[in-house]
Amino acid sequence: MKKIKLLSLIALALFFVCSCEDNTDNYVEQLYTNTQKEAAFTACLQSSLDSAFSHLCVYNGFYQYNDAAYRIDFANLRNSVFDTLSNHQLGYLSDSLILYTNRMAESCNATVLSDIFKNAMGSLTYYDHDALINGDSTAITEYFKKFKYADIKSAMRTPVSIRMNIFRVNEYWNEIMNKYNSFSNVPVNVNLQDYVLDKMLDGIFQEMCIEEINIRMDSTHRVKEDSLLGRDL
Repeated sequence: MKKIKLLSLIALALFFVCSCEDNTDNYVEQLYTNTQKEAAFTACLQSSLDSAFSHLCVYNGFYQYNDAAYRIDFANLRNSVFDTLSNHQLGYLSDSLILYTNRMAESCNATVLSDIFKNAMGSLTYYDHDALINGDSTAITEYFKKFKYADIKSAMRTPVSIRMNIFRVNEYWNEIMNKYNSFSNVPVNVNLQDYVLDKMLDGIFQEMCIEEINIRMDSTHRVKEDSLLGRDL
């Protein structure tokens, strides 16, 4: 009987040891609820968005920040439209279009765009919480972009359209295309608003990815809600 009791105690002890051992090293999955994880994702996205706004949606943000990495430069028109204008001493029109398009984008600050992004964050459904925690260092932002890019772009159309008129972007564009068409028979098919919106969103999401990496790797970039995302422990 004593032998049986001893074996039972050993088996029970082994059960607790095995139960407490984490062979997957995924402690976060065991310690936090999905609600807590989603709060962390939202906090991460909000902090990343704030960082993007502070870098790009300010004077000379899109135009010059990070060595003009996010400048809306109409590179797809450089070898056709812009070169044609330059050959006819009209390069200043191209320069004006680029400058004022970027000034327009910079004017779309947090006051203009925050609610659009917050609504998108609030309506985002998460299907695999742990994959976002343990995935790539930009997994949360990329997930957000994948499922909400179209909604955000659609919601941005009206405020961006208003500012494109204020900053005379459409005026410069129409003058450029009229001049170009008078010099060339080669058609140019560009949807101006779609191009501008995509370039703006590309810059914002790229900056969000950079900040998500910082949040995961550097505790000074984290807030209480997204602390579970830390990888610098």
